[in-house]
Amino acid sequence: MKGNPTMKKLLALTTAIALTVLLLAGCTKDGAESSASPSAANVAATKIVIGNSGGPRPYSYQQDGTENYIGYDRDVIAEVDKLLAQYEFEFQVTDFPSIFTGINSGLFQMGVNNITKKPEREAQWLFGKEPYTYNGQVIVTRKDDTSINGIGDLGGKKVYLPGTGLFSDIFVDTYNKAHPDNPIIGVPTGTTSVAGYEDLINGVVDFGFNEYWGLKISQQNYPEQFESLRVVTLPPEEASQIEDPLGWYIYPKTEAGQTLADAVDGAIVQLKANGKLKELAVKWFGEDGLPEWFK
Repeated sequence: MKGNPTMKKLLALTTAIALTVLLLAGCTKDGAESSASPSAANVAATKIVIGNSGGPRPYSYQQDGTENYIGYDRDVIAEVDKLLAQYEFEFQVTDFPSIFTGINSGLFQMGVNNITKKPEREAQWLFGKEPYTYNGQVIVTRKDDTSINGIGDLGGKKVYLPGTGLFSDIFVDTYNKAHPDNPIIGVPTGTTSVAGYEDLINGVVDFGFNEYWGLKISQQNYPEQFESLRVVTLPPEEASQIEDPLGWYIYPKTEAGQTLADAVDGAIVQLKANGKLKELAVKWFGEDGLPEWFK
């Protein structure tokens, strides 16, 4: 029996459409052949939970009147997230010591909190190779006291020490062992920041330590006190003797932790090269005080 002419036309049309679809599927929109591997958009991103203390300002803090956290740490990770499609980053607020224990337990895959390097930390946790922030130490003294202009001038001077094993205690102990004939005089303290500044003005102590970005906040909070105070900005080689001025990301010492660290390091390199890291640092901290690697 002869075929139906209408059915033959429909069959030919269907075949032509099918061939066209197959040809288009083999090409990208510019005519190149498509890859056989699945696209990144079809691959589920690995969730990375970040341990963060929610402070200090301006690194991370709760926006006034909201439950949202903002700050430099948040903005940098948001830019890293844009560059690394294979990961999805999420902050979880906890107290500072729990960042480290949370990485050990697997609760966190990354720690972000302006963390400085210390040998005991490097023995337990993996540090990235690219610092993401710089927070150099400065010395605060009275405006009328011109005798202190660097760490070489601190012998015989009085300073409040918290006695809790913080960087200032460690530095003073190290300094005094190297200068037994003219040590720094440590004075135990339990005072608040504003009381400490008042005591400095009144000569109870001769100087104080402060991180550069923390100093900016203190100057905003206590403007009257700082009218009588002088800030001695230290060169990196002196600042690093008091405390490592660089801030680092930390990870578990695992294969997955190393893979993540390598990827984030690569993203930070890109953010330095394209000027985004400096842009965020200026946004949150101001132009001055940035080391050369930001620029």
